[in-house]
Amino acid sequence: MKFYYLIFLFLIIFSSCETDFDVNANWEEVTVVYGLLDPNNEDQYIKINKAFLGVGDAVQMASIADSTNYNPSDLSVKLYRMQEGSFNQYVAVDSVFLNDTIIDKDDGLFSTEDNIIYTFNKSASFYNANSLYALEILNLVTGHKVTSETEIINSFSFESLNSSFEWGFYNGDLPDSSKFRTKNIEWTYTNNGAIYQLDVIVNYLEGNETKKLIWSQPLVEYSSGNMNLKLRGDQFFNFLTNNLSNNTPRSFLHLDLLMTVGTDDLKTYINVNKPFSGIVQERPVFSNINNGIGLFSSRYTYDGIDSIQLTNNTINYMINDLDLGFE
Repeated sequence: MKFYYLIFLFLIIFSSCETDFDVNANWEEVTVVYGLLDPNNEDQYIKINKAFLGVGDAVQMASIADSTNYNPSDLSVKLYRMQEGSFNQYVAVDSVFLNDTIIDKDDGLFSTEDNIIYTFNKSASFYNANSLYALEILNLVTGHKVTSETEIINSFSFESLNSSFEWGFYNGDLPDSSKFRTKNIEWTYTNNGAIYQLDVIVNYLEGNETKKLIWSQPLVEYSSGNMNLKLRGDQFFNFLTNNLSNNTPRSFLHLDLLMTVGTDDLKTYINVNKPFSGIVQERPVFSNINNGIGLFSSRYTYDGIDSIQLTNNTINYMINDLDLGFE
């Protein structure tokens, strides 16, 4: 009897829960924004898309430009420079409208057609470390408004670093334990700079073509005091060995340095999107876009140190010991 009672109870519960529903809920406009203001670049770019929802294959929908792009005529995109006024209130002292343009992008999951980017060109006077920069995106058709704001980074310098001095990564006249030399790079904190990424660019010649390799250094986060990176000679030569073949004649030209500085928001965004390394696979979500998702922040790219030459001992080691075609 109990057995029949349990079946009866199950049927009641099951039938009461058997309600048709559509997994695609009512459509809600979601704006996706990615942009980094860089005062050291003339042209500024901000990517604005819309999230999409539909019935069918999501991968196929992603390959259709209309699924992710707004019609540019439907959007008003404006950037304000704000300064603190009375009662700790910020007021707009300058502004600029962004124009849409098409920029080629690499093949991938999403559509490569009509890769719409919003851009503007503004003189250096537009950027001020004491200002706040507010982005406003208004959908003129739906009235949907998205905003965000960021401080900027507008300066950087290395400590006592001069490109006129030759760098030595090898000295064969020293004992074996000291033959590979280390170059120490130092710098100080710059306003609003939370993370620092140094790229060492190796320029070389193959035939009549100038080529380059980018030796990226570990990300440095500011905590206190001066910051530094040690460029080790053995790691420099290993980098060349792992990235160059030995069957092409080439000549070394020079090294350039490129330092990219990022804000605290950019640091947070990078950290929460690092690959998982543990058992817990939950990924936190970070966005500083009001009424949307994504990132609007600042970076500063400094390329003021270039044409660094290497010592003869270093060049000779590259030619005679690495077997990488240097001559």
